[in-house]
Amino acid sequence: MDITWLGNAAVRVRTRTAAVVMDPYDKSAGGTMGRPDAHIVTISHDDPLRNGVNAVAPADGSPVVLRGPGEYEIRGVQIEAVAGALKESLDLSGVRSVIWHFAAEDLRWAHLGGLGTQPTKEQMDLLSDVDIVIIPIALADTLDPKEAARAIRHIQPSIVIPVGYDPAEPEALNVFLTAVGGKQEPPVSRFTINRRGGESEELRVVLLEARA
Repeated sequence: MDITWLGNAAVRVRTRTAAVVMDPYDKSAGGTMGRPDAHIVTISHDDPLRNGVNAVAPADGSPVVLRGPGEYEIRGVQIEAVAGALKESLDLSGVRSVIWHFAAEDLRWAHLGGLGTQPTKEQMDLLSDVDIVIIPIALADTLDPKEAARAIRHIQPSIVIPVGYDPAEPEALNVFLTAVGGKQEPPVSRFTINRRGGESEELRVVLLEARA
């Protein structure tokens, strides 16, 4: 399984049978993803930073686009989504938010692009078994770096991948890294993982170089 960061909260995970793009962004939001291909696209909420479906190229026919809570199984990837909540300080009461849980190849990962508050019991029930958590740490509508680190400590994954920050301005990332602790690894352009690690291992903090 390969994981790449496409900029903002957008991430692509490629398994042996499917390519999944999470939270693609429209070029009007700034930057470009380079038109990644996908079989599956998931949208955390309706915003140009998250719903740029037209910026995704078809991998094998038009991708399946998922926008709401539910359970799905597509090309060997099991997907479950529950409602999230964006930052209460924002006037986004009419925007529905979603967090995503995926399972494939004996690995489970979550994308928390729709999480702007600390996880609820329902969300923790979904996230309790994840190996990898992908979490934005400096976007306007989700958790700030310290709160993102707090959520990770609560969820207790084996691996965390922070996204949604500006690599050229490292303050947000540094705040997150200090707060979350764990074993921090040098940045890589692509993270490859083939199987689950031991549950007793120290938290791994994987940094990805944005493709944007």
